[in-house]
Amino acid sequence: MPPLIQTPELFMIPDTSISWASMMIGSLIVLDVSTELGEYHNAIQQSNLKWPKHVKRSINIAALQVVVIGMILIVLSARLVTNLTQGMDSRMILVLEGISRLEASSLMAYISVKIPRWIGIYHSPERDSALKHVGEGIDALKFHVRYTIGQYFILVYCMMLPFSAHPQSAILGICLGFVIELLIVFANSGRDDDERQFRVASIVSMVFAFLASVLFADGCHFIQLVWGKGLIFSELGLGIASFFGFFAVVTSSHFFHLQRTVRKLARERRISSHDKKDKMSISIIREHIWGSQGSYSLTESQRATLEEEGDETENKTLVATTILSLFKQRLVARTHFAAFSRFEYYVGVFVSIASLIVTVINIGATKQMNVVRMNYSTVHHTLYGSMDMGEVCAFNEIAGEIKTFHDSNAAQSAGYTVAHCGACGKCSTWNDLRLQYTTRNFLAKESAKCAKKSLILGQDAVHACLQEEPIGFSDQCASCWTADIMCARKHCAFIFLQSNMINTVSNFQVGGEIITASTCEEAMCELEFVPCSGANRRRMNITSSITRPDKQLCNIVGVDWATIFKDDIIISPNDHDEEGEL
Repeated sequence: MPPLIQTPELFMIPDTSISWASMMIGSLIVLDVSTELGEYHNAIQQSNLKWPKHVKRSINIAALQVVVIGMILIVLSARLVTNLTQGMDSRMILVLEGISRLEASSLMAYISVKIPRWIGIYHSPERDSALKHVGEGIDALKFHVRYTIGQYFILVYCMMLPFSAHPQSAILGICLGFVIELLIVFANSGRDDDERQFRVASIVSMVFAFLASVLFADGCHFIQLVWGKGLIFSELGLGIASFFGFFAVVTSSHFFHLQRTVRKLARERRISSHDKKDKMSISIIREHIWGSQGSYSLTESQRATLEEEGDETENKTLVATTILSLFKQRLVARTHFAAFSRFEYYVGVFVSIASLIVTVINIGATKQMNVVRMNYSTVHHTLYGSMDMGEVCAFNEIAGEIKTFHDSNAAQSAGYTVAHCGACGKCSTWNDLRLQYTTRNFLAKESAKCAKKSLILGQDAVHACLQEEPIGFSDQCASCWTADIMCARKHCAFIFLQSNMINTVSNFQVGGEIITASTCEEAMCELEFVPCSGANRRRMNITSSITRPDKQLCNIVGVDWATIFKDDIIISPNDHDEEGEL
């Protein structure tokens, strides 16, 4: 591991091979799938119409099919991602571990707030998303079950990809999900025992709230290892602040739901017992175990459809409800889930998309890094291994003629002074030689800004940027730099994107151990760039903001650039502090 990143020490949770995010997602698979199934069971049960006896078994089998396929895809994809990210940057591994714990803490907080709703302590809004499908027939009902749970598994699939979960993580999570189900069963086993329900809900919720806060603080610690200590808090200060801050957020959420429940009960006291419906329904999980106490009503068309189907074959469906028509209907319909609210669903979609993007970036960056590791030594040896021994670019007098000689002895014999190792190129003019020296402390940073323009504005924008202040290269020299930047975009884009996540976007150091975007550019592009440009800071023996070993500097340069350009100093408008020195 690079010396700039310390080895994670025991902070709050011991370092294990468990993927915490995958474990908590596994728990939610059990809870949310059973909740969705419970809604469909309720819709059938509350219809009070004649259904084939095996209808619940049919939709259970349909759900099981999706679950099995989904779990197989998750496991296979996790192993594939693991193989494709072998050799991933160690800093990214720490960031992913931190993100895994942050995501797990959020899911624990979600469970902490949901458990009182599932047990029946908090008010749970009525949902009728499954009810509206009841009148479409058994085949259509199975389709809706598969579609709903399949849509949920797509979110889960994307959320689990970045962590390349070990199989035991998901297994532990599934076991935890069943334990939570058993706790809910225990709390509701005495249906009229409000004290038991409240006691179980309170204890379990607070335990999950505490564990969620610990995981959140530990996740912040892993992120801090990469992004630096003491940015706002010290290491201990960050742990204390993040723990109590997150715990306050979770408890505030509990307080909000409790207040909403109190207001709901206060309103219902004004309703006569004759007209009152069960607005404070026990969770869907309880309903699909004991049956619903809620009150559902069917439209006349739905009731007529079900009565007709009770007398006909069990697989007959309405003419309009073909698989294709059902798919089109669900594709454009508003999404309904019993397991979570619309806001929670959109948060899940956002996290899933972000997880998918992170996975693609990590796979691409790892692949590019592996290629860089293979090429770097060869390219470095070719360009700088014996640069004192080959051709040189020399001048006869200050601001005078510059041309290429076979070696330094030939240049000296002709009365010329060596300007840089290697043959002259398009950047070997006096204007560009001057800029190599005067911009030495910020050229890397300013050229990186020009490189970013290539992502949207294209090659011409990069070329123009390199000719503008504070750089100001000549047209031909800028063309070499532009070609180099476009080459780096092609071969190093994923490394650059990953660098934004691991705090190395401004690291221009080059070396075989630490693969930065600059290392990638050197390994993949400099075999063409250096001959094109001719002059660069290493060849000119200029010490810049990027520290180089002495063996990478040309030692036969016969001029002191500080003496020639001492009165020609350029300061970048953004280079007024030590951070700008890179």
